[in-house]
Amino acid sequence: MGRFALFSVGLVLLTLAIDGYVYVNWRRFARPRPALRWTLAIYRVLLWTMPLALPGYFLLFRWWEVEPKLARALFFGFWAFYYVPKVPIALVLLLKDGLRLISRLMARLRPASPTPSAPSTNPARRMSRAEFLQKLGWSAAALPFLAVGHGVLRTLYDFTVHRVTLPVPDLPRALDGLTIGQISDLHAGSFFDERPAHEAVELLLALKPDLIVITGDYVNHDADELPIILPALRKLKAELGVWGCLGNHDHYAHTPDVVRRLHEQTPLRLLINAHHTFQIDGARLHLIGTDNTGFHQRFADLPRALQGLEPDPNGEEFRLLLAHDPTFWDLEVRPGYPDIDLMLCGHTHGGQIGVELGPLRWGLARLVYQRWAGLYVEPAPSRRGRQYLYVNRGVGTVGPPLRLGIRPEITLVTLRRA
Repeated sequence: MGRFALFSVGLVLLTLAIDGYVYVNWRRFARPRPALRWTLAIYRVLLWTMPLALPGYFLLFRWWEVEPKLARALFFGFWAFYYVPKVPIALVLLLKDGLRLISRLMARLRPASPTPSAPSTNPARRMSRAEFLQKLGWSAAALPFLAVGHGVLRTLYDFTVHRVTLPVPDLPRALDGLTIGQISDLHAGSFFDERPAHEAVELLLALKPDLIVITGDYVNHDADELPIILPALRKLKAELGVWGCLGNHDHYAHTPDVVRRLHEQTPLRLLINAHHTFQIDGARLHLIGTDNTGFHQRFADLPRALQGLEPDPNGEEFRLLLAHDPTFWDLEVRPGYPDIDLMLCGHTHGGQIGVELGPLRWGLARLVYQRWAGLYVEPAPSRRGRQYLYVNRGVGTVGPPLRLGIRPEITLVTLRRA
């Protein structure tokens, strides 16, 4: 069975299990209440049809080989609004049922009292309290739906600037204080108008970075999506230029067309298994870019990208790699290239759904990627003794037009001599 079929079957079973569990609990609550009984028939229909909707949608548009933007937004928006809130609701219900089970077991194990004590409250008051708690619980269940609505309407384009300072041992003094502005995963097909791209670019330009980089996924599936972001990209400028690499979604489109349009209509210069060296007051900044390597794609050629680069005997250099997928870090960079000082990437979107509150950091991408968002520092057998990886959370979206707890990101990296 192929990966797509396994994914589809697993997704159907998971969504059916979560939704079925919530339905059973809702049925217990709604049946005794005539005003709510009508919801059960609708819920039963959705219970059995919604798990099949997502794989059916993918199969339909694979067959048609076209995916209308409005249809995608409406479908994934409804799918996210229907399912995402059910996860916290199911967890709360599971906790409630677990506590009830423990209470019953403890009651059975407790020795019987020889003389039954009089009830502390009358049955009517006890029922009233139970009724109140049930209503309160199901009223609180509306909160996840409100959170998803907020994630669609507000957080989706609520850009956050992440400022990252890297203390680099023996960094050339000429590069001390150098700033790099990064955006990633624009996914032009996820936008309905030009405003989000303009807003992201204006925030990036306001940081006045010395160098601007974009780490792939300019489109979702088609080069014809590009016009909605091209006016914003044309405004990009930095002293050391605007550079980028390709992502996996850029290969779903006609890649030469994507590259041609970006080169002809924007200041962006793509490094596709290539490098460019900046001479800065006697120091060298090597900017290296690879094509994408990741799930089902093996286009990166790092030896080719590094061809002609010789180590500086005085260490007056810094090597910055642009690669879209963070899995490339463990596949090739760490095992074979300890002289890569910093790799900037994206791809994961931080999972689009998660939580980042101080030390509490978790996103859906963590289920798949060991390094899913933010800064990672690794020891390396090199003169500097360490390597840095930064995973950008992206600007656009794929799948549900939703960000919940994981905001779209503009990154400013500052190099400091340590």
